[in-house]
Amino acid sequence: MASFVIVTEDGSYREGREASFPELNVDPVRLESYSHEGDYVVLHYEGGIKKAIPECRVQHIAYRKQVA
Repeated sequence: MASFVIVTEDGSYREGREASFPELNVDPVRLESYSHEGDYVVLHYEGGIKKAIPECRVQHIAYRKQVA
């Protein structure tokens, strides 16, 4: 079960969902986490792949608090 979903003007990004980056010659990799860096929400994928989305395009972020 995903612990976060980021909804943008263009769609959504869910933890664990795979994405391809053919321009980087990268096979599908899973979304692991995200962070806020300046005016961007940065998606962190397996293998050190990052995708920065301008914060102004993010409509909302839903997340489940992890209980230890």
